[in-house]
Amino acid sequence: MPSKDRIKQKKHQLIPGAALAVFLLFAVSVAKADSYDFYVDQGSAEVQENGTEEYPFKTIGAAMSHIKSEKYKNKNVYIRKGTYSEQVELENNTDLIGEDRNETTIDGSGRSYGIYFRSTKSRVSNLTVEKAPTNIKVDKQSKAIINNCTICEAGSNGVEVDKSKNSDKYKFTFRNSSIVDNGKRGMYIHKRKIEIAGCEISGNVEEGIDLHTGMRGTVRNNNIKSNGESGIEMMMAGTKISIKGNSLSSNDTQGITIQVYSSQRGTMKLTGNSIRNNKNYGVRYARYDRNSIKIKYWQFIKKCVKLKKNTIQNNSDGDFSYI
Repeated sequence: MPSKDRIKQKKHQLIPGAALAVFLLFAVSVAKADSYDFYVDQGSAEVQENGTEEYPFKTIGAAMSHIKSEKYKNKNVYIRKGTYSEQVELENNTDLIGEDRNETTIDGSGRSYGIYFRSTKSRVSNLTVEKAPTNIKVDKQSKAIINNCTICEAGSNGVEVDKSKNSDKYKFTFRNSSIVDNGKRGMYIHKRKIEIAGCEISGNVEEGIDLHTGMRGTVRNNNIKSNGESGIEMMMAGTKISIKGNSLSSNDTQGITIQVYSSQRGTMKLTGNSIRNNKNYGVRYARYDRNSIKIKYWQFIKKCVKLKKNTIQNNSDGDFSYI
C-alpha cells in the first residue's frame, strides 16, 4: 500500500499538470481568436472601417495602405468572400488569406497586375486571381509563397517572377494551386530558386512553365497538360533542377523542351515523369549553340540530363529529338 507521503506527493504532481492543461486551452483559444490581424469584407454594411472583424476594411487596398502608413510588418489579412476589383501591392511581409479559394477573387481587369510582390516576404493562400495582364508579379527582392490558389485568364502571363539570387532568401514557392487559361505562359520565371508542387497547369496559350537560365529547385507532382506550346520549357545554362513525378500530356508541341544556347552545362534530373500524347516530341533538346559545343551533341546532353524511371511514349513525332 502506498504511503501517505507518496499519495500526498502524487496529489501535488497533479496540480501543475492540470494548471498546464488549462493554460494551454486558454492559449489555443486566444491564438484562434487573434489569428488574423486585419479583416476585409467588400460586403460590409458598416460605415466605420478599421480592419477589425466587426468593422472590416471594404477593399484590400485600404488594408494595405493602413499597414504601410502605420509601418506595420509581418501582419496577416483575412479576406471574406467576394470579388475585389483592384490591384494589390503586397509589401511589409504581409500575408493574404482568402475565406474560400473559389469565392474570394481578385479581379485585375484594367490594371497592370492582380497582386504585385514588392520587396516582401509574403504568403498568399485561398484566393482566385484573374483577368489582369499579369495576374501575379514577383520582384527581385521578394520571397513569395502561393498555396491553394487559382491563377487564371491573364491577358499575358499568369505568373511572372523576376531574376534574383537562387537562394532560399528569394525562393518562389507555388503549391497545390491551378494556373489555367492564361493568354501567354502559365508561369514565366527567371533565375531563382523554386518549388512548384502539386499543381494543375493547363490550357495556357503558350508554355505551361517557362524557366530561364540559372534555375535551382524542384518541379514535382504536377499535372501539366493541354498547353499551346511545351508543358515545360527551360534553358540549360547553369541550371540545377529536379523534374520529378509530373504528368505532361497533350501539350501542343513538346512535353519538355530543354534549350541549349551555349556550351555552359547544367544538371537536370528527370525522374518518374509520365510524358505522353504530346503533339510533337516527348522531350526535345533544342540546339541554338552555333557549334560552340566541341563534343557530339548527344554526349553533351548525356552529361547534363539524367533520366530515370520515366514513361515517355505515344508522342506524335517521337519520344526524343536532338534538333
